[in-house]
Amino acid sequence: MPFSTAKPRPVENYCPVCGESIPVESINITEGVALCPQCGQLSRLSEVVSQKRPIREILAQPPTGCSVTEWGQDVVVYASCRSISSFIAALLFSLFWNGIVSVFVVVVAGAIYTNVVGPLPAWFPAPDMKPAMSPGMTVFMCLFLTPFVAIGLGLIVAMIMSLAGKVEVSLAETQASVRTGISFLTRRSRFDPAAVRRVTIGTSNWQNNEKSTPVIVIEADRTLKFGSMLTEERREWMQAFLHQWFTRPEPNQRLELLTLTRRAASGF
Repeated sequence: MPFSTAKPRPVENYCPVCGESIPVESINITEGVALCPQCGQLSRLSEVVSQKRPIREILAQPPTGCSVTEWGQDVVVYASCRSISSFIAALLFSLFWNGIVSVFVVVVAGAIYTNVVGPLPAWFPAPDMKPAMSPGMTVFMCLFLTPFVAIGLGLIVAMIMSLAGKVEVSLAETQASVRTGISFLTRRSRFDPAAVRRVTIGTSNWQNNEKSTPVIVIEADRTLKFGSMLTEERREWMQAFLHQWFTRPEPNQRLELLTLTRRAASGF
């Protein structure tokens, strides 16, 4: 069988600031930086490598569940955490985990009732243990079960987030915030929009199965990490929009960015 003589397709590198292609001769591997000939900005090589597609292409094709809304002078960038596959996985694991933990919780609840009130009523689901669990053992079991109950609650939150969760970034001239949660039950983190240095894709501070979870990182007066429950496409789109918003702060540049997202939303 003859070998193919076709040359491998060169890997494209894109500027994380303007999204234009960066030629190989503009990359300094020794210093770990790349100079974009279009916008003249220096970028870390790690950011260039992580930029898989041109920014304009990413913004022109927003994934389902992503949008940009203008409220007067404010701009709200929205991304849904909804994922049916993640919801089903979280639901099954939550039922399995909480089903096992609930058996021990009921037993401990019965021990608490016995030590504080008296004999268990007939309707109580826990067995009437004889001899009853001692007060010291009851306190130990309460402390022992606390992390397992906390994990179970976390699984329930993850399940609900996969069904109805959202990430919203509110942008104004003097203040900005990131909200993550469900409906009105959200956690808000504020930051100074004038102090934003870069918006990148980073990794979380915790690990899942010995792997760090990808997140959006805003480096400002404080470092914010969010979007761990977003799909890869939604995370990539939100990071691209926010990065463009803060690295191209001129009014005409932001107007062009908003115009591009409006066209993408309308399908034109």
